[in-house]
Amino acid sequence: MVQAGSRGPGRATAWRRGSPCCSLGLDAESRLVAGLTVAMLFPLFITQAAQARQKPSSEVVGAVHGVAYLSPSLQSTISYHEVHWRRNDTLNLAIRDSSGKVWYRNNSYRGRLELFPNNTLKISRLQKNDSSMYQLYLEDEMGKGLIENVLLTVYELVPKPTVKAKVVMGNPERCEATLECSVGLEGVTYEWISPSQFQWDRVSASELHVSLNTSPDTYTCRVSNPVSSNNASLIYRHPCSWTDESSSATSCTTTSVLVALALQLLLLLALA
Repeated sequence: MVQAGSRGPGRATAWRRGSPCCSLGLDAESRLVAGLTVAMLFPLFITQAAQARQKPSSEVVGAVHGVAYLSPSLQSTISYHEVHWRRNDTLNLAIRDSSGKVWYRNNSYRGRLELFPNNTLKISRLQKNDSSMYQLYLEDEMGKGLIENVLLTVYELVPKPTVKAKVVMGNPERCEATLECSVGLEGVTYEWISPSQFQWDRVSASELHVSLNTSPDTYTCRVSNPVSSNNASLIYRHPCSWTDESSSATSCTTTSVLVALALQLLLLLALA
């Protein structure tokens, strides 16, 4: 007889039979791990596919108010049923239908687009916000074809830089100063050029620290981006005097005017 509360064979057997229910088993665990792995990696696969789709086949640069030509990387002699140009895969820009007629969408590009027979898209009067990824769709009658991505980056023309010198120390023997150059644009490269200082022949920085003796010198700051460049110069004179080229030119012009006025005055006095 088994007393109440005791652990008899029947109860023990029931416990042993129920214990496997607490485990999924090797096959079930393997399927669970595989499912979780796929669920975790699926977003990564989607991201990589999207990145591959957006990878540009060519890159084009243009200047504000200028012109850009977005061309297919491969010029094909095949006549496609339809040709589409889009921006960021969403905004339709130009379409050539099966009859050869070209349609331009009524949007911010109105009056600035031209689609050539070789499928090159011309964008005129470029704006800074035209910078984007553009897609060319070449479709056959079944709607299948090629897709090309063209990355367009529009830059502003580089204005004349502003240059100035901050004197750190100046005495009859040596002049130490920090030369500064700026244009107020992003995406530009600064370069200092001094013909007489070989060790500072070309320095890529917006600021330059110099230590000079009594010899006069000129330092030119050149600022550039992929579509344009501009420069300005600072002229050094002993003991520690700095002027930019515009100030120097103004001084020369003013001096010439004063000389001319003086000569006219002398001529009037001689005739009087």
